Amino acid sequence: MNIVFTARKSSAVFQAIKGNFTGPEDLNLILGKGTRIEVYIIGRDGLKLVKEFGLYGEIACLEPFRPQGHTTDMLLVTTTHYQMLTLSLRLLSAEGAGEISAGTPQFNIVSDSLTDLNDRHSRPSEAGQIVIIDPTSSLVCCHLYQGLLKCITVNPSTPTQSGPNGQPQQQSSSARNSTAHSFRSNAKAADKTFLEHYNLPIEEVTIMSMVFLDGVQRPTLAVLYQDKKEVRHVKTYEFDLKTNEKSETGWIQSGLSGARACIAVPSPIGGFLVVGEYSISYFNPAQLAAPHSITINATIMQCHNRVDDQGIRYLLGDHKGMLYILVLILNNSSGSSSSHSSRPFQVVDLKFECLGTTSIPEAIVYLDNDHVFVGSHLGDSQLVLLHTEADQNGEYLEIMETFTNIAPVADFDVVDLEGQGQGQIVACSGAFKDGSLRIVRNGVGINDRAVLELPGIKGLWSLKEGLEATSEDTLVMSFLNSTRVVRVTPDAEMVQEEMEGFLNESQTLLSGNVQANLILQVTPESVRLIAPSRHIQTGLISEWNPPNGQVVSMASMNGTQCLVAVGGKTLVYLDVGSEAIHEVGRRTFENEIACVDVTSIDSANPHTSQVCAVGLWTDIKVILVRLPTMEILSSHDLPGEILPRSLLFSRFEGVPYLLAGLGDGQLLTFILDAALSTLPTPKRISLGTQPIMLRHISPNQGGNGTGGASSHVFACSDRPTVIYSSNRKLLYSNVNLKQVATVASFNCEVFPNALAIVGSDEEGVLRIGSIDEFQELHVQTFPIHESPRRIAYLASRKCFGVLSIRIMNEEPEAVGSSRVVTCDEEEVGFVRLHDDQTFDMLHSYELQRDEAPQCIAAVTFAGGSTSYIAVGTADSVSEGVPSKGRILILEVSENSQLKLVTELEVKGGVMSIKEFQGKLLCGINERLCLYSWNPSEKLTTDSLLKQECSHRGFIMILSLAIHGEFIVAGDLIRSMTLLRYTDNNIVEIARDRCMDMLTALEAIDDETFIAANNASSIFTLVKNTETTNEDEAKRLQWSGGWHLGDQINRFKHGSLVMTNQEGDAPAVPKLLFATVSGAIGVVATLTPEKYELLRRLESNMSKVIKGVGGLDHASWRQFRSDARTLPSTNFVDGDLIELFLDLSQDEINDVLEGPEDGEPIKVPVEEITKLVEELSRLH
Repeated sequence: MNIVFTARKSSAVFQAIKGNFTGPEDLNLILGKGTRIEVYIIGRDGLKLVKEFGLYGEIACLEPFRPQGHTTDMLLVTTTHYQMLTLSLRLLSAEGAGEISAGTPQFNIVSDSLTDLNDRHSRPSEAGQIVIIDPTSSLVCCHLYQGLLKCITVNPSTPTQSGPNGQPQQQSSSARNSTAHSFRSNAKAADKTFLEHYNLPIEEVTIMSMVFLDGVQRPTLAVLYQDKKEVRHVKTYEFDLKTNEKSETGWIQSGLSGARACIAVPSPIGGFLVVGEYSISYFNPAQLAAPHSITINATIMQCHNRVDDQGIRYLLGDHKGMLYILVLILNNSSGSSSSHSSRPFQVVDLKFECLGTTSIPEAIVYLDNDHVFVGSHLGDSQLVLLHTEADQNGEYLEIMETFTNIAPVADFDVVDLEGQGQGQIVACSGAFKDGSLRIVRNGVGINDRAVLELPGIKGLWSLKEGLEATSEDTLVMSFLNSTRVVRVTPDAEMVQEEMEGFLNESQTLLSGNVQANLILQVTPESVRLIAPSRHIQTGLISEWNPPNGQVVSMASMNGTQCLVAVGGKTLVYLDVGSEAIHEVGRRTFENEIACVDVTSIDSANPHTSQVCAVGLWTDIKVILVRLPTMEILSSHDLPGEILPRSLLFSRFEGVPYLLAGLGDGQLLTFILDAALSTLPTPKRISLGTQPIMLRHISPNQGGNGTGGASSHVFACSDRPTVIYSSNRKLLYSNVNLKQVATVASFNCEVFPNALAIVGSDEEGVLRIGSIDEFQELHVQTFPIHESPRRIAYLASRKCFGVLSIRIMNEEPEAVGSSRVVTCDEEEVGFVRLHDDQTFDMLHSYELQRDEAPQCIAAVTFAGGSTSYIAVGTADSVSEGVPSKGRILILEVSENSQLKLVTELEVKGGVMSIKEFQGKLLCGINERLCLYSWNPSEKLTTDSLLKQECSHRGFIMILSLAIHGEFIVAGDLIRSMTLLRYTDNNIVEIARDRCMDMLTALEAIDDETFIAANNASSIFTLVKNTETTNEDEAKRLQWSGGWHLGDQINRFKHGSLVMTNQEGDAPAVPKLLFATVSGAIGVVATLTPEKYELLRRLESNMSKVIKGVGGLDHASWRQFRSDARTLPSTNFVDGDLIELFLDLSQDEINDVLEGPEDGEPIKVPVEEITKLVEELSRLH
């Protein structure tokens, strides 16, 4: 029983359109990302996301649609399951949406229509779904099935329902904005947009593209198709909307070699363009003029978009990431549609030019003012600015903004590079020139706002105007023998302050604000109370010096108290809250003081503490000391020989804690009693390997550190971490920085809610940064400019082995001309070695020119300690099943060089490879082979690999999973087979009798196995251990199935959250998966009791939170394969469950009562909320 979460949403852009969706004057960019739609407003400041929502369907087509009489556009969406829906955006806020700087307007998604286009007796079209709309918005034509056109007539009197500013009026006040797959409405919208839909047969079976022509009397369709001889033609049809019939016009053009797409040209020019691999042609059936064509060097145009309303300029993007512009040269030199000349516009020539290089585009949208959005599936999407003059590289474009996309993820590995119990994903992302390695990790993101080179900083504190002020604009920076005070001006400049009375010629141990708007400075020689310039009395007003020439070694303070360690063993308590420094008490310990803290966590008295904490050397203990009497309240001996280096009192959600950071990166957490008088046994967690320093911070998400109500603590170390609490459990989020020496809150006008951070001594910089969301995924990109296919981690050499494919001779010729690359290209495979920290390429091994890399694994053979990289290849010249392949064993030397140790040529492609019990397990076409390692001191030509045994019975083994002595093999057609290695033989135990084409599989445990198929569904199988029937025992039993809606390429064991979080999780994260659209997901196992509760919660929520467009949740999550459809079982939709936290009280009551004959849930709402919050922290 499992629950599935989305840890990172899909990032690939498959569709992109422009229109006026949020208002008549708004210009919007709409992106289709698999099962999600994003809505942006295009303004002076660029693109601003104003709405994001999911669908219970995978988007196949996305088109702008404006019925007659409407002032805004609708979204027309078709799904891969042949549902068509039209959606509108309704403004919820009173103000208009046009000025994006005035805040983000709130929109609700409203369904205008939902139409089922399924035809179970027809065969889906080979070229995919094509949906086009007549220019008069009177007819929608779809090519979904071979030999069939599905036509939908539009209601000419579709109600506009317009409200203020041309927005559709609101129907339900209960509907709220949501970024989830849902909108709140209990009534399904009536279909008022369309009148009827009907089928028309069409003799052209393989249709490549079709468009409606503009400026014609009746709807006219141009169809580009391929005949049985693979010759391509284009012809036109006319539609009669009264009789719902079509007829051929008699116009046809044949022999269009390599033609791929049609582009309609708007009136008054009219006609259409045919874009091919070798030429671009213009046709206008309404004119007798001959067509105009230009020849281009071979390329594949993947997308296009019109630049101007007249239809004179068009942008085109090809499969190599080159952006082109096509210009129609007219007989009318003005090119204006406002000309009063009766002479029709005629195209007399075409001009084609290359503008430059972008990401490989999936969609192109010309926005406005020479800005272009390039949506990509294989690389990052981009916002591009076009120029009229070429730059120094000869390009006419500039990349203005990049939108991170990790799709498609061909393979990934989960590694804990720092050894902190938290995994990171290292993914093979993208393809061709946009290929890269992406590092995905969970934690706290620090966004740099300013970075200054200031080496040698030993201490850092921020100062406010007064103790009760909420902003800091001054930093105190301590160096080895000096101190510098800097202030940030409103112009974001850092200026050095000369504060009277502040000792600059000495190192500062501590500085901060105290009562009476004074400042305290602690140096090794003295404790100084200073009045700033705005005070009545300026400069040094009080000073305390250690007796007998002793020095201060460390200090801690709050608003009224300061404790200093003098002479190593003596703790002195100073009162600094009355405009003078008074010594109140002192205590000498037997051993030297290692650390001290006097932070107040009393909300009633936030600037005075009744207790301080002291850490000692030699004895290695933590002591609580009562103030002002200096008596010892409690002590706790620390195990081992590691000293406490930092102590900090903090209150998390009302619970008082004492945190102790040790010298080896361990953190101890003591939960204190109300009187703060005893030290219980602490809990221990590893945050790093270097000494920890603890500081309160005041990010936007937390409280004020000096006031005692702070709920966030920054642990500075080689693995910096933010500590916070939820549901009275401490949580730990890693920070996306390598090392932090010290930190201070820095909330000023220029840098609101920021932190001042000092890194390692080697780095030597001071950075001002703002904090992101506390548990989110952060992506680092390392471009490799080729297609990464497989990856494996070699821990012994701290490097990654990566299989990649490079297209040789793919560089373009002259950018800025009509010349492009030729088709004389060759794919070459490589084994690349990358450093696990810098990800620089260390070495490379080139494969043979006629073979393709298929699989890779790190392996340590039995009887040896050396780790090798094992690579499997298949020949790339055989059609269909590979006829031969090689197994390569490569060794990584100490200087990070790849050396071929041995190779073995086999009959068939080596499609999968795994280490298994000190041997090498390979899937070679239909055979599963196990090889042992037989090293020899003699120099022979024989391979060092010896086949021990093999097993047949497959079509093509594409994937392998290992769990103990069990082997799970995934087949191209025959689903999953479970085997065991015993007595030097591989024996089949059981198999799945259903035929499924698997894309990924993994073993959850010894008895449960999970797989994903080519229909974007997940299912689990289990061993049938209870039956006594021999035939039943040999069949893997169906356990559950669920539809994801995205193809999974790989499952891997691991987690992106820290495994040693406090408390027991309600579910156990087992697997991570990655998809072709760039999504990252988590599969976690549930107990039967938790599953039953969450199943009822999911069912009831799906009835309260209706799917966008009226799409049904239960139907969407049904398991699907090529042969069958089954209800979802033993899986829970974690994304839907998490929406419980966003429900109103009325909606929560509906969910618990069981709407629409649902099952009531008799569990307190507080318990459910706590459960859902804990589940949300699993990713």
